[in-house]
Amino acid sequence: MPPRPIPVTGNVAAFRMTDQGPSDQQLIERTLDGDGYAYGVLVDRYQRKIFRVALAVVRDDGDADLVTQDTFVQAYTNLAAFEGRASLETWLTRIAVNRARDVLRRRRIVSILTLGAAGSDEREAVLEPVDERPDPERELLSSQLRAAITRAERQLSAQQKVIFRLRHYEDLPLEEIASHLGLQSGTVRAHLFRAIRKIRKELAGWRSESRKEHEPALQ
Repeated sequence: MPPRPIPVTGNVAAFRMTDQGPSDQQLIERTLDGDGYAYGVLVDRYQRKIFRVALAVVRDDGDADLVTQDTFVQAYTNLAAFEGRASLETWLTRIAVNRARDVLRRRRIVSILTLGAAGSDEREAVLEPVDERPDPERELLSSQLRAAITRAERQLSAQQKVIFRLRHYEDLPLEEIASHLGLQSGTVRAHLFRAIRKIRKELAGWRSESRKEHEPALQ
């Protein structure tokens, strides 16, 4: 039985990736032979990518860190079953997406149990301001837009939400998203189209209300 791997701790976003080194397959074989350091190299190699994917789905640094840690723990536990039909990166990403979906599922359950959360939870910062100058009106509009997109995302199914976030925030190609989710590219495209249509519909109402609020009062 191989020794315990180097743990994934702290803020994953701050870790460095290795530039060169043994191939993934070589590191996997070394890990299975009992070399715990070899798995640490794999963690260093892919943890930033996995963190970005997790963050794109869960939109929270803390949850993204937990998803990243869970991903590498699960991957280590099941490493002997890795058959290499997909790349290690694809395999890890698929695990991370599934763990991130579990987080979204738990959030939904909590929201249902606590009631009212759907109307008041605006902690997800789903967009960053394009212009960071300290303009109070611009900051207000940016905050309102983030809240509007958060509300709009609540209209999406779980599958649509994951696909929309991977495409919109992580900018993954449709083919890669399809591979991670085990879906056909056409199915992913259809889900994304429906998600964007719902988002645009919700934002149209927000734009209308925002325009009315910022129109100068008639004299």
